[in-house]
Amino acid sequence: MLVAFTGALAIRYYAIEPILLRDTAMQPRIKEGSLIWVCRLPRCIDKAAFGDIVWARQPNNETLVRKIIGYPGDSIEISDKGRIKTKHKRFMWRGEDSFIETRKFYVPKKGDTIILSSLNDVEEDYILRLMNEQGLPLTIKSTLWQGNREISIERIGSTKLGHRLVSLKELDVLPWQDRRLIEMQIRQAEPGNSPIKIKRQFFVEGDSVPMDTFVVASDNYYLACEKGSHCVDSRELGFFTKERILGRYIKQPDIVKQFVLKKLQEFQKTFLPIKKKAAEDTVQETPKKEQERKTEVQAIKKEGHESVRPEQPHETKSAAEKVRQIKRPHAPKAFDPEPATEQKK
Repeated sequence: MLVAFTGALAIRYYAIEPILLRDTAMQPRIKEGSLIWVCRLPRCIDKAAFGDIVWARQPNNETLVRKIIGYPGDSIEISDKGRIKTKHKRFMWRGEDSFIETRKFYVPKKGDTIILSSLNDVEEDYILRLMNEQGLPLTIKSTLWQGNREISIERIGSTKLGHRLVSLKELDVLPWQDRRLIEMQIRQAEPGNSPIKIKRQFFVEGDSVPMDTFVVASDNYYLACEKGSHCVDSRELGFFTKERILGRYIKQPDIVKQFVLKKLQEFQKTFLPIKKKAAEDTVQETPKKEQERKTEVQAIKKEGHESVRPEQPHETKSAAEKVRQIKRPHAPKAFDPEPATEQKK
C-alpha cells in the first residue's frame, strides 16, 4: 500500500494535473469554476484527436483550455457566420465575430514545406507566428497594390481602425482582419474596379533576398472555444505547436486508478498467496485432527461395548448362582487319618 501511495503521489505531480477553469470559454460543456484533470504524459498528448479538450500554453506563457478542431494536415473553413467545415465534422459557432469574411486554411504538420507566396492573408499570419516561434530572424516589408499596379503605401495613413488613424509602423504586424478593413476603405476611395491588396514580403534579417519557403518543424493544432464570440483561441493566436500542448483532459484520473489497482494486484500476487497457503494448511490440518479425534472416540466406545457385552439368553442364571460365583470359595477340610484307622480296625 505504501508503494501504491507513493506511486500515486508521483503520478499526481508528474502525470496528472488539476486545472481550475477561470473563464466561460468551454461552456456549456464545462462550466466556469470547474476543476478538471489533464493527463500530461506524452502518450496522452499523442492520442489527442478531433474534439478532445487540451491544456495549452500561449506565446505569453499563460495557459488556456480549448478543444481541438484542426489536426495536423487538416483543412478548415470558417465563415463570417460561424460555420466550421472540416473533414471530421461540420458545426456552427454562435456569435462569431473574428472572421469578417470566409477563409479556408491548412493546418501544417511536421516536415511540411510552405510556399509563402501561395498563402492567403489568414495563413500568412499563422505562418508568421510559427516562424517567430522557431526563432527565425525576420524583417517584413509591406506594399500596397491596386490590381497589378503598386500605389503609395502612404495612402494607408488616411484610413482608420475604430476611431484612430492607422500608423505605418504597425502595418507589418496588423492581423489579417484589420488589414482587410484597411483594404476595403481604400477600395471605396480609389477610382477603378481593381481590388486593393496589402502584400507582405519576408526577409531573413541581414539578407536582401526574399524568403520563398518555410519548413515546419513541428505538428500543429487549431484550438477553439465552445462558443464563438468573446473568446481567445487560435483565431487570434494562430496554430499551437505540439510542444505547447501540455496535457489532455480526462473525465477521471484513470491513470492514477489503474496504477493503484496494478500495485494492489502485484501486492496480492506477492504476499497474499503466502498467507493464503498458511490459511489453507491450517484449514486442512484442523479437519484432520478433528477426524483423528472422532476416530479415537469411536474406538474407545467400541472397546467399551465389547468389554460390557450383554449376556446371551441361554446363559441366564439365577441370582443365587451369581452370588455364589462372586463369593470366595471355602477351604477344603483337613484329612484325619485316625478315624480311618479305627474303621480298619
